[in-house]
Amino acid sequence: MIDWPALLLVFAVRRMPAERGEWGAAMLAELAQLRHPLRRWQFALSCTRVALFPPRKSALTRGEIMNIYVRKLRGVTGISLIWAPVWAAMFTVLLLTLQFFLPADGDVGTIRMMVIIAQVGFISGSLFGVILSFAENGKAIRNLSLGRAALWGVVSSAVFPVLTGRANQVFWTCTFGAVVALVLVALARKAARRDVMHPKQFPDFFLDCALMPVRDAVSPAQESAT
Repeated sequence: MIDWPALLLVFAVRRMPAERGEWGAAMLAELAQLRHPLRRWQFALSCTRVALFPPRKSALTRGEIMNIYVRKLRGVTGISLIWAPVWAAMFTVLLLTLQFFLPADGDVGTIRMMVIIAQVGFISGSLFGVILSFAENGKAIRNLSLGRAALWGVVSSAVFPVLTGRANQVFWTCTFGAVVALVLVALARKAARRDVMHPKQFPDFFLDCALMPVRDAVSPAQESAT
């Protein structure tokens, strides 16, 4: 018979930082001593809540909380403003490439298509920023996973075509989303790992453009504490 309370607590403990491993082991040992099903569920749920949402060392004021969410909003907005022109440029390159193999479509002009794709990119970028800000909340930029970033890019880019009845376009929107998300987070990681004492050069401008919105969306609490 599956011990669901134990499985739930094990899942929560594995999500905890390594320095809290002893606490997790102690809670698992305590759970093993309980026999009543209701008590086991109560204990497992209580420990899971503490493991996944640990209390802050110091309570934040309402103003500090508002500042965190304002910075998250600024980061999400910055990410969406990056995605919009990048999507438009990528689609234009794709369209010009396909014109060598397919007859041109005279009904829709290139400029109009760029505007439409930029809007789709803005929406998808906003969704990516929201997902990133909550799924990777509080993580150091240099420790962000490129694989998870690409996954969030795919998920955020699939929402618009599915909800608007254009599911046949999911392949290319998800491809765009994965590529842009991967490159954006990779540039942000590179910017976070560079030597701050090194004199800035022109390429650093692009690194800063990637770093600032990602940093605001992901780890405003860490930045506020420093």
